[in-house]
Amino acid sequence: MANDIELRLLNEHLQSLFKSPYIQILLWLVFFDILSGYIKAFKLKKFDSKTSTNGLLRHFFGVAVVMVIALYARALGHRELGITACLFFIVSYIGSLMENWEALGLPFPEAMKPYINQMRKNQETKIKKLIMKEVEKYDD
Repeated sequence: MANDIELRLLNEHLQSLFKSPYIQILLWLVFFDILSGYIKAFKLKKFDSKTSTNGLLRHFFGVAVVMVIALYARALGHRELGITACLFFIVSYIGSLMENWEALGLPFPEAMKPYINQMRKNQETKIKKLIMKEVEKYDD
């Protein structure tokens, strides 16, 4: 019986999460990132179903991670952790949208281009470091 109460509480927190402006912004950014990614792929004639599937899975798992973190952070009384995770992904998706915007050849401020390139390089470096750490764990 106690588990039912906890599940009900988590369900209430989950419902309230969808009312959060942070989550709503994130979901809209994900939608527009997917849309702009498809437009970019068709325009550049580089559409690949495998890349598309991987991208959709990455978006799904990214949103799922944010939702789980935010759900439990809210349930434990630490909403700031959920907000921080959400803001991290929001910034990441804004960068991705800017990349897609630029790749589509749409008007883009020249002053912003170096920041996008730097963000892309930083993201690649972080991913490489994370992969190397995981590989080292399994090598030992």
